[in-house]
Amino acid sequence: LEEGQAAKMRGAVVGDDVPEEMRGVRNLGIRKLALETMAVPSLNEDELLIRVERCGICAGDAKCFHGAPMFWGDESRPPYVQIPVTPGHEFVGTLVRFGGDAARRKFAHVQLGDRVIAEQVVPCNDCLYCRKNLRWLCLPHDIFGFHSNGGFAEYMRLPTNSVVHKVPRTLSASEAVLIEPLSCSVHGVERAAVQHGDVVVVSGAGAIGLGMVAAAKAQRPARVVALDCVESRLELARRCGADVVLNPLKDDVVAVVR
Repeated sequence: LEEGQAAKMRGAVVGDDVPEEMRGVRNLGIRKLALETMAVPSLNEDELLIRVERCGICAGDAKCFHGAPMFWGDESRPPYVQIPVTPGHEFVGTLVRFGGDAARRKFAHVQLGDRVIAEQVVPCNDCLYCRKNLRWLCLPHDIFGFHSNGGFAEYMRLPTNSVVHKVPRTLSASEAVLIEPLSCSVHGVERAAVQHGDVVVVSGAGAIGLGMVAAAKAQRPARVVALDCVESRLELARRCGADVVLNPLKDDVVAVVR
C-alpha cells in the first residue's frame, strides 16, 4: 500500500470492517505458486489479525520456490516446508483485529491501528532453549511462511506465541519491512563478537550481507571488507560502511585480506 492508502486504512479497516475474503499466494509445491481468493483467517481468543502492508522476498523463499533440498527434503532429511502454505516471513502490517480479551491482555503493548511486525520464529515457550530465552533455537518451533501462513496475503493471523513488536510510524512500510533481515544481520555480528582491531570480512553483499557490513562497522573494527561478484552490490557495501570492497572474479581476496 502507498502511505496515503495505509493512512486511510488505519482509520477504516479495523474490527468489523475486515472483509470476509482476501487474495493470497499459496505454495503448492516446487515451482508451484498460485494466487488464490480465500477466507480471511479466523482467530482464536488469544490471536491477532493484521493487514499486510509489505512483505519482502527472502533468499530462502527463492530457494524454496526452486526446490532446494533444505526445504523439500532428500534421502538424509525430511521436508521442512509444510504445504499448502502462504509464504512470506519479512512482513509488516497494521493491527486490525484482536481475537478476544485474551489477545488484548497478552498483546497489551499494541492497539488497533498500530503498525507491527512479528519475529519469523513462533516459539513454543516451553522447551529448554525457550526457557533460556534463546527462542530462535526453539526445537518444536513454528515459522511463518514455511509452517504457518505468512505475509504473501492481504491479511495474516498472528498466533498466541508470536513475538510481536510495534513499529513507529516514523518508518515507512518499505523501511519497516527490512527490520527482519536487518535483525538477522545484527544477530550474526553480535555472535561474531567483533572487537577493536579486528578485520571483518563479509562474504556476499545481498540484503543480509549489507546489514552485516553496517552492523560490523558500528563496532569500530580495524577494517570491514565486503566480497561480492556484482559491482553494484560492492558499491552499496561501500555506502554501508565497507572500508575495502573486493570482487573474487577480479581480485586475489586471500592476498589482500592477509
